[in-house]
Amino acid sequence: MVIALNAEQERVVDQALEAGLIEKAEDVLELGVGTIRQRLETASHSSMLSKEERKRALREWIDSFPTDTPVLSDEAISRESIYADRGL
Repeated sequence: MVIALNAEQERVVDQALEAGLIEKAEDVLELGVGTIRQRLETASHSSMLSKEERKRALREWIDSFPTDTPVLSDEAISRESIYADRGL
């Protein structure tokens, strides 16, 4: 099988090579296939779950995040505080 990349795809592959994210251009295909494999597994797994199981999985995922994050003050999230230097 021969796969032709467009100019943008080639540029991204070149950048990934330069950044050391991949060792050779062929690694892109394995990464892409791995991503598709994960999506297929996720799709087949979620389609097999009942509505209640999906709700439980979502709740578990939500609960997995830390709850000790400090709450920002009203001043910290006010429009004036965020855009003060822009003159809006």
